[in-house]
Amino acid sequence: MTPDARATRMTDLFGRAPLAAHLGMTLRFDADLRAVVGIAHAPFLDHGLGQVHGGVFATLIDTAAWFTAAVHYDTWISTVDFSVRLLEPAEGEDLVATGEIVRLGRRLAAADAEVRTAAGRLTAVGGGTFAVTGVEYG
Repeated sequence: MTPDARATRMTDLFGRAPLAAHLGMTLRFDADLRAVVGIAHAPFLDHGLGQVHGGVFATLIDTAAWFTAAVHYDTWISTVDFSVRLLEPAEGEDLVATGEIVRLGRRLAAADAEVRTAAGRLTAVGGGTFAVTGVEYG
């Protein structure tokens, strides 16, 4: 399968995810096949002090890293672990996470991601390790 065909498949898969729809997340791939995941600010994303909840940052990082790695495989990859570093709060701001490949192997893949405000301020970084499976996409 070509990289463009895999990117289309990944975008379709993302579009079927109830969580992505509920949170209002978007996905696109840049020219280097890095996943770019956006989320428009909404009050339900905030914790009690009015800033974006850390779980939203975690979701963005896992999603951007996973799709950045997954687009390179013809079979399903499964998240083994991921980490998040919350660097700065975001309050009432749209967020964008961009993935970056660390390593693509036969059994494991690793990708990082950073989250920035729409204005470009770095708010969180992290990454994940993903196991390459033999499971075909359905």
